Amino acid sequence: MDIIDKRILFYLLKDGRISQRRIASLLNLTPASLNYRFKKLMDSGILKGFKLYVNPNFFGKYQIFIAFKNYTDIDAGWISFKLKCLEWLNVYGVYGSDNTELKDKIGYMTKELGEPVLSYFPLQSLFRASNLDQKIVEILKVDPRLSSSEISKKMNISSRIIEKHIRYLRHRGLILVAPQIDLGKTDIIIFSIFSKNIDEITVVLQECKLWQFTDGYAGITVCYADNMERARKYIDLARQIDSTADVMIIYDYMFQ
Repeated sequence: MDIIDKRILFYLLKDGRISQRRIASLLNLTPASLNYRFKKLMDSGILKGFKLYVNPNFFGKYQIFIAFKNYTDIDAGWISFKLKCLEWLNVYGVYGSDNTELKDKIGYMTKELGEPVLSYFPLQSLFRASNLDQKIVEILKVDPRLSSSEISKKMNISSRIIEKHIRYLRHRGLILVAPQIDLGKTDIIIFSIFSKNIDEITVVLQECKLWQFTDGYAGITVCYADNMERARKYIDLARQIDSTADVMIIYDYMFQ
């Protein structure tokens, strides 16, 4: 992989719905050249597809972030996302209808994985999805990169209205389109930082920030770097603000 391939992956990680034409413009490539590189990433198995993540708040559910030592792993339908980390933790997003259900699920995970090392229950406001929002999400589940104009044809609604709703859902952190990348076939670095100074941390990590799960006060920021040296630079900047920030290198991730 060269730096251009890495930049393509960066733009896709930052916005899984970004068009190939837009990436070509950002990288000063012809559309044909970008298409060739995109296809090569797919054919090599580095880029395996795209997945729509829907924040459980969209469905009227609460979510907690919880980390366990990664001696073993667990899969379940109520795990909304998973970050597998090199050091000693796996981070899970777990959702439920209320505190009792969340406690039951955490209890089950504790029996399987041991005592949690870190847990974070952000302040949350449940979303009341309109019929239009629900229909858009159902369509994006099937094809996360379907353009607004193509969605508008399916729904017989103005593409401007569709785009407005998608932007709002993204801004609220309710949907995220993420590329499925085999990180083992790349030498890019993806790392997460958990901090209780999320506003100040976000400022210095803006250049590398991919995803963020936060209530505005504390949270997890997932970042990208082309190499380890650059990752260390970002981590040093973050720790100048919050010396207690937990940093983990991610070798795999999953959204559902």
